[in-house]
Amino acid sequence: MKAKNILAALLLMIGSNMMAEETKALTISYSGTEQSIPLPIVKRITFEDGYVVVSTAEGKHSYPISVLEKMTFTTVDDPTAIEALPKQAENVVYKNGTLSVKGSGLLRVYTTSGALVSIAQVAEGANISLNGLPAGVYVVRMGDKTIKVKK
Repeated sequence: MKAKNILAALLLMIGSNMMAEETKALTISYSGTEQSIPLPIVKRITFEDGYVVVSTAEGKHSYPISVLEKMTFTTVDDPTAIEALPKQAENVVYKNGTLSVKGSGLLRVYTTSGALVSIAQVAEGANISLNGLPAGVYVVRMGDKTIKVKK
């Protein structure tokens, strides 16, 4: 029954084009924890053997239906409020139009409105040019590290 209610709510939200255009993340609440997944990387949401499975560009995330409290589409309250922390600045650094990356993984660049403008699989020591993007503020995410850059 719980799975049917969740599925019905998801279908109503997904079915509304207007609603889908205004949302920025899929937020899942379970066991007192809340996790948000950026919509540009969400590929599919399915129900399999008592689990909600969210397939993304980074892999699959499974949540037991028995502990699921709610799934909602949320917007970013203040997309420019992200500040680089010292540890984050060590892993992804922006200087003179180029992102310097320590480590490897999936690097994503978003506008402040949440639109994905660039995505790349990067290797250790990569330098990524942002010269093809217009001047503005961007949010750069790699793994669990996020920084805001002004171009």
